[in-house]
Amino acid sequence: MHIAWLGKKSPFCGNVTYGREVTNALLERGYRVTFLHFAQPEETEGIDQHPDRSEVPLPFLFKSQILTIPSLKSGKLLANALKRLQPDLVHASLTLSPLDFRLPEICHDLNLPLVATFHPAFDRRVRSLTSGTQHLTYQLYAPCLANYDRVIVFSDLQRDLLIKLGVPGPTLVVIPNGVDTERYSPGASTAKADSQRRSPICLPGASFSREKCGISAAGMASGRYGTWMQTGYSRQWSPRSLPQAILWG
Repeated sequence: MHIAWLGKKSPFCGNVTYGREVTNALLERGYRVTFLHFAQPEETEGIDQHPDRSEVPLPFLFKSQILTIPSLKSGKLLANALKRLQPDLVHASLTLSPLDFRLPEICHDLNLPLVATFHPAFDRRVRSLTSGTQHLTYQLYAPCLANYDRVIVFSDLQRDLLIKLGVPGPTLVVIPNGVDTERYSPGASTAKADSQRRSPICLPGASFSREKCGISAAGMASGRYGTWMQTGYSRQWSPRSLPQAILWG
């Protein structure tokens, strides 16, 4: 099975890691992967290629973690590449660029099934400018996502929100993020040994009250880090500058 993966390789962000890990896992399982991403041609030169993996660079005018502005000919180059490759499946790791909104039309014209993973951060309560911007992204993308064949999200809350915004329920699939425990597992820890050394340990106070904060921090630490200690406070204390207990165990 041949999968055309539209993703990111730079600049670094969670989408970059997601694309790398999932495509590597697909290759390990015997799938063929063509990675399409915004890059200058020289960026892909000299890269060791897996026998079942190839890359297609797409030109761009501007690229950042948040937004990529494709060149005027990127859409045509993308359509021509997919027509030439004829993959069994196209996957887009959104959000990428304004071309996200043209992908359904391009793929449907080529009779290629189109799947997306929708990555934007999510907060179920609109309580700040950041979370308001996140919801705006969902509102902006929902009409486009309704035209994808499948859309992967990471939680039922995201699924419910997109349904309210008009994305058909059968289109949405919830696949929570996971961790490969064989690859990412805790190693040997030196925390206990480190805590027994006579090195300064700085504990921030848990309250805005200077007296209460210092006593609380000292009380919590005294039984654990030694039989004696020395405490100190920041000379200029304010609600923005919490007092600290400086302890030597």
